[in-house]
Amino acid sequence: MTPDEWLADFEAKTAELQRNATAFRRNIESAGTTVTSEDKTLTVTVAANGALLDLKIEGNAELAAKVLALVRSAREKAATNVLGEFQQVVGSHANQLDTDVSVPAPETRLPQQKPQREDDDFAEKSVYRKESW
Repeated sequence: MTPDEWLADFEAKTAELQRNATAFRRNIESAGTTVTSEDKTLTVTVAANGALLDLKIEGNAELAAKVLALVRSAREKAATNVLGEFQQVVGSHANQLDTDVSVPAPETRLPQQKPQREDDDFAEKSVYRKESW
């Protein structure tokens, strides 16, 4: 195999890997699902990572909203805890790394139980890094 043939083969394999990675990313982003109970009283929507995005309880929208608010709050705290542990591991290098971690936001914002500081609101960010794949 000549160097030109090797390079052409390498470039073809690289292009195929890029196409596969793009397709994989597109499929992962749409891998969430919605499931409804047999009696149609409960419907849940989860993201590809299993995060609860939406909950519908037939006849009790208020309870569903409270559960979603608690789940979002718990996910935000967990993401903050993970980020804190990660920053302890990498020490002074933490500011040089992309540490944009959070949780997917529900499609509609739920009323807050208590006012939050602006820097505590992770709802507009994604679990996945933006444009880093």
